[in-house]
Amino acid sequence: MKKQLSFFGIPFCVYTEQQLFRESCDFLEEPSLYSIFFVTAEQCSVLSEAKNLIKNRGHILWLSGDGATHSLFPKKERHTLSEFSVSQYIMQICEYSADMGLEVCILMEDEAELELVTKNIRTSFPYLVFHGLSLEKMTSPEMMVNEINAIAPEILILGIRTSELRRYMEYDRTKTNARLCICTGHLLADEMSKKNKMFHTITMSRRLKKNLHKYNKKEQAEHGTI
Repeated sequence: MKKQLSFFGIPFCVYTEQQLFRESCDFLEEPSLYSIFFVTAEQCSVLSEAKNLIKNRGHILWLSGDGATHSLFPKKERHTLSEFSVSQYIMQICEYSADMGLEVCILMEDEAELELVTKNIRTSFPYLVFHGLSLEKMTSPEMMVNEINAIAPEILILGIRTSELRRYMEYDRTKTNARLCICTGHLLADEMSKKNKMFHTITMSRRLKKNLHKYNKKEQAEHGTI
């Protein structure tokens, strides 16, 4: 059992990149549907309201996705987190999929992000059975589900924004049969485009810690502990 730390009611797991990769390979051997969710600072408050989603601990791994969420962890855990790269992890998964003959489908926010990610993956793994979809071409959640099911991938990677991501995980995850769903949000495209997030990370870390303090006070009040 990997270490878990709870912030905003979210049971974050502490993994190295290699530990997560090995766990992902194990998931792909199972008949159950598993998901991996990289949580960013902007998503914490929104996800804290998705109580039913968070309760599904057995089949969802919650991971710190950016520097701001890393800052919530104790110092002894931050070294492990700081070395983690979402894009490198995804590339490991793609390499494994190419070797094992697994199909991968990726759904990105728009055509520009899809082209960026597709180019990086296809250049590295030309023999991977890979499908790319763009959310901007989807007219409804039902269409998104149908497009994914028409491909029927073993691995689904979601590089879409929080509102659509939360809806899919809450209502549509069980309607698609991908054995492993990896939710990267904007992190995958940002890393592949090498966006510099330093100032944003510092600002969001401060804001996130203030929001966590408010959340803890609210939880204590609701449970009558203050």
